[in-house]
Amino acid sequence: MGEVLLAAAALAAAGFIVRAADPRRSTYGVLLLPGISLAAGLSIWIILQFTPVVTSTGFSWLSWAVPVLTGPAAAVAAALATVSRRLPRDNAERERILKL
Repeated sequence: MGEVLLAAAALAAAGFIVRAADPRRSTYGVLLLPGISLAAGLSIWIILQFTPVVTSTGFSWLSWAVPVLTGPAAAVAAALATVSRRLPRDNAERERILKL
């Protein structure tokens, strides 16, 4: 149980670090990237718990190392995908509001 709590804390922290490093962070919410990082990492953790590879003695470190690497990668991918789609719509909406 402690393993999943430590992994969750590391995933959330990594999501906040990715958000802080993104110069376009004002275009999406504060909890979007940490939430994506947490969801992706914990999903991988659950999948790894059901595989027989993690239960063997030599590979037990995979259950915490792989999710902690997967979560920030998912957050970076989400930041790159979200900004490119959302920025033109936000600019168009801001222009429409300013014309009123």
